[in-house]
Amino acid sequence: MDIPVEDSWRRIIAWLARHASVTAEAIRPPASAVEVRRTEKAVGRPLPADLLAWWRLMDGIADADYRAGCPIPSHYYPLPVAGVRERFASLSRFADQDCCGADGAHATVAGGRLFGFCTATVPICWDLAGDVLVVDLRDGARHGCIMSWWAEEGYVETDWAGAAAMLADTAGRLDDPTRTEIVEGGSLQWT
Repeated sequence: MDIPVEDSWRRIIAWLARHASVTAEAIRPPASAVEVRRTEKAVGRPLPADLLAWWRLMDGIADADYRAGCPIPSHYYPLPVAGVRERFASLSRFADQDCCGADGAHATVAGGRLFGFCTATVPICWDLAGDVLVVDLRDGARHGCIMSWWAEEGYVETDWAGAAAMLADTAGRLDDPTRTEIVEGGSLQWT
């Protein structure tokens, strides 16, 4: 059963407010519609409804607040919407030549393994090592799924069918005290 983004995010924020105040306070207010439109235009593809719903609730964690803890398992910070554009532009300079065609077509399908960065994937979270979680906008049955992209290994599958699934899983994990640790006076870390 699909859990609405709003329900999962409300659970996450409530848990953070009770247990990890530093992490809760670092999450920025909702992204502006202007920033979201700029990002969708930069990406050049329609963005999934669940991702847009999440951005209507928050605008990531600013890079300056990296010590605030990681609200997305196992070590990811949500990117601000403007940061999504910047990270997408930066990684797109290294588009995988075996996948990304000049005409906007892609030789691989959503959820498929690939080493280089594919311009049909959109970074939505980052970690301190420079790795990202992306929404996969390539064609195929897994269109909209969340993938990890590691500079040294390429794309790695996750179990998340989209942003809604990622947030529902995160909310569920917070219910298990063996999976979280609060450090530095209120920062969430995953164990």
